[in-house]
Order: sequence, then C-alpha cells, then structure tokens
Amino acid sequence: MTQTTNDTIVACATPAGYSSIGVIRASGEEAIRYAETIFTRQADQPLESNRAYFGEVIDPTTQEIIDKVVVTVYRAPHSYTGEDVVEIACHGNPLIIERILQAVIKTGARIAQRGEFTKRALLNGKIDLLQAEAVLDTVYAPCDEARKIAIAQYEGKLSEQVEHLRSGIFDLLVTINAAIDFSEEQDIEVNSESTDAKISSLIDRVTTWLNDSQSGIKIKEGYRILIMGRANVGKSTLFNRLLGFDRAITHETPGTTRDYLEDTVALGGLYLILYDTAGMLGKATGVDQQAQERTMQLMEGADLILLMFDGSEPMNEQDVNLYNITKHQPTIMVVNKVDLNLRMHAPDILKDCVKISAKSGHNIEALVDTIRSELLPVFNTNQPIITRERHRQSLEDIRKDLQRAREAPTTETMAYELRAALDVCGELTGKIINKEILDRIFDEFCIGK
Repeated sequence: MTQTTNDTIVACATPAGYSSIGVIRASGEEAIRYAETIFTRQADQPLESNRAYFGEVIDPTTQEIIDKVVVTVYRAPHSYTGEDVVEIACHGNPLIIERILQAVIKTGARIAQRGEFTKRALLNGKIDLLQAEAVLDTVYAPCDEARKIAIAQYEGKLSEQVEHLRSGIFDLLVTINAAIDFSEEQDIEVNSESTDAKISSLIDRVTTWLNDSQSGIKIKEGYRILIMGRANVGKSTLFNRLLGFDRAITHETPGTTRDYLEDTVALGGLYLILYDTAGMLGKATGVDQQAQERTMQLMEGADLILLMFDGSEPMNEQDVNLYNITKHQPTIMVVNKVDLNLRMHAPDILKDCVKISAKSGHNIEALVDTIRSELLPVFNTNQPIITRERHRQSLEDIRKDLQRAREAPTTETMAYELRAALDVCGELTGKIINKEILDRIFDEFCIGK
C-alpha cells in the first residue's frame, strides 16, 4: 500500500500553550531541504539521518534569528511517516513556534491536516489502520489499563490476530474456488463435513473476541460506579475521597445531596465514572422522591454499585431494603465510619464487606483494589482485546458472513460469503481503503500527529 505524496507538510507536534520545549515536525520530499534553508549551524556538512544538530532558525525573509534550536533528521524510509522527516525542538513559546512554522511555510511547506502524519505512515506501509487507531488511543488513554491495550495494539498484536483470521478464511476460500473451477476433476471436491468444521472454528474464534469486546470498550470508555445508601451514611464524603478533591458538599445534616452528581477519575488503573446519589429514604415525597427515582434509573446502567452502610449505627429496615434492591446486581458492600464506635452487626449481609472511613481515608486502597478485582476481567493474552465500536461492528459483520457461508446451499454462494468476510478483514486493517472510514478516524486526531 505504498503511496508517496509530493507536498511537504509541517505542524506543531506539542500541545498549545507555554512550555519548556515545543516540537515542530515536517514530513515530505522537501522536508530536509526546507530545514537546511532556515537552519544554520557551525558545520556545513549535509544533515545526516538519526542525528541531532544544535543551531539557529533564521527567518528566510528578514534573516532574523528566531530561536536557538535542536534539529533532528530522519531520512526515508526510516521515519515515522516513511518519508523524510525533520523535527525542530525550540523553546515552548507560542510566538516562537508560530514564527518557525511560518518560516517553514515560506520555504514551500503547508500546514498538515488532522492526523496527516499518521495517515502518511499508514499509506506508506509503516503501520496498518489498527495501529493508526492505536496511536490515537495511546494519546488519549484515560487510564493505565487503556494505555497498556493501546500500546499492545500499536505493536501490532491485534493486527497479527486479524491477519491470522484472514489467512484462515483465505485458505478455505482457495480450496472452495479450486473445487468450483475444476469441478470435473475427481481429485478436487469440497468435503462438507471438514469445511463446516473449519468455518465453525473461525466463527468460534470471532465469537470469543466479541464476548471480550464489551470489557475492552468499558476499559476505554469508563465503568459506571454508583454510590448508594440511605441518607447520611457518607456517600458524598466517599465520592470526594475517590475523586481526590471536594466535588460534593458534605454536611452532618441528612439530605444534603438532593440530586446525583457525576464525575470521572482514574483509580486502580481503570477509568471510572462515579455517581454520588441522593440518600434513599423509606417514604420519600416531592423532590426526594424524584431524586430516588433518578437513582433507580441510574442503577439500570451501572457496572458496579457501592452500597454504603453507617457502621456507627445498627442496621435498620432501610439498609435491609437497599440490600434486597441491589443484591442481584454487581455490588460491593461498604461499611463506613469505622473510625467511630462500630455498632453495625449483620454477619450474613456484610460478611464480604469492605470497612472504611471515607472521612479519614482508612482502608480506601483496599476498596479500590476490590473495585478493580470486581470490574477488570482476566483476558486471554493470546486473544485480541477490542476497544473500539468500529472493530466490534466489523467482527459482527465477519461472523455473519461466516455463518451465511456455513449455511450456504452451494459452493458458489459459500465462496461469495467468504470473499465478503475477507473484504471486511481488509477494511478492518486498512488493506482495503475505505475513504469514509479513514476520514472519520483521522478527524479524531489533533494537528501534528
């Protein structure tokens, strides 16, 4: 899939704003020549690949020194994009960065579009489409587990598994096509039992990936955690403690939280969407009733419930009622206020509880560990982890094509369905270019990546 573009692009590769260092990246056939036009240094030798040079950037119009910089050169094809690439590390002043960008543009370059550097890496065969998406996922990984998955995908582990699947479909298609093309030859025929078994094996493989995809997508997009309990058990205090700052107002008077609050945090390597809910009352009316109805609606989409109890008081009817409401959902029992006189005793209900003090922070790390163990599945390291809806939908399409192939009434129909599955594999990795998919993916990128 090698494709070379004639123009040279340039963009700032570091975030906007003031910083110690800013990096301007240029890529294309003229990138090195343009750099030599505006860059001066003591030595006059040509810029060598994989070397860094200290010198000055000069405005090509006024010959004014813009900044003292370090220039690093990567000659094709040994660069990120597969083209000649130059990176200029300057002081991270937006004014300086803009002046250097304009200096490179004056020599003939143009500003890069969103994700164009990575797109060129794709088109020049340096990475495939799955790896290109992994670049984006690495940049925006919201938690450590998402980062690990993104790095593994960038290294090509998902691509290898998809290629292995494609190879299995292709080998099967070759056998079937041979039987169609040489149907009069007695030595070439389709063994229906063997073919059915091979297709079923491919379907099982895809199904396993799809079964794990929900967890993979959750790791990237976030788990919904609902903090529940009767009034004044310390839900808002725990909410603030997990976030690491005072997001919710807390007070010893019951009913301080009248509606739910929502915020996000990375804890235990996971990305969590936390909900602080209003206290559940026995007989709520008016606004309290509306708040409780919202809590019940949130329960339907929760991945985990932290059901809190006030450990300084005996368990009452409201506590038992909440336990019965939540017992059929993934729930962690949390006994709060253990820094006070512990008076709660309900061994059957609380035998697996986590005892904490949300106010002092006592045993919060144990709670985070329990949350992680409840949410994070044990993945088969030999299986790909799906974290994008595009990947999940493509695998669904491949499975449907394979199922239709297995049920096909003729070998010609079976071959047609297998070719359809191969096409989806190609679109998944980018071997088959779908402009709409490419545009949608690279529009997510920032300029300079």
